[in-house]
Amino acid sequence: SFESVPTTTSNRWKHLLDRTVDLVILGDTYTIEREIRERSTGAGFTFSSVYAYSGMVYAGNQTFVHCAEEFKSYDECSSLKICAQTSSTHYDFVRTKFPSDYSKGVSSMEQMGEMLFNGTCNVIASEKSFLLQNPSLKDAIRDKKILL
Repeated sequence: SFESVPTTTSNRWKHLLDRTVDLVILGDTYTIEREIRERSTGAGFTFSSVYAYSGMVYAGNQTFVHCAEEFKSYDECSSLKICAQTSSTHYDFVRTKFPSDYSKGVSSMEQMGEMLFNGTCNVIASEKSFLLQNPSLKDAIRDKKILL
């Protein structure tokens, strides 16, 4: 039998370590760090073979999405602000590719969407599948209000 246990990006590793859950499905990136010593728990975890890959994408204002994709942070891109979840490898990636004042960490997909819509960020970085699970982001992408 199967029992679904709600987890968040912030607590999924702790649930695995505490054996509150046996398996985490969807949205977890395999990294050597997580296999050897995952940051929030200090423990290593075993991963299955990759069965699906969607990859990180940028979404938001068309001009700034192109800036992010080209790793450009000058001229028309000087006001680029990229939001990503701090518990994700996307945030780590953005922080290695852009000056620190160009990235903003958020705690949830909902907060990331709010910050895109209120102008705190002009680009968000996440998995395409995650973006399309958020109703307001999905609608904005469909209505071509933001570029994906």
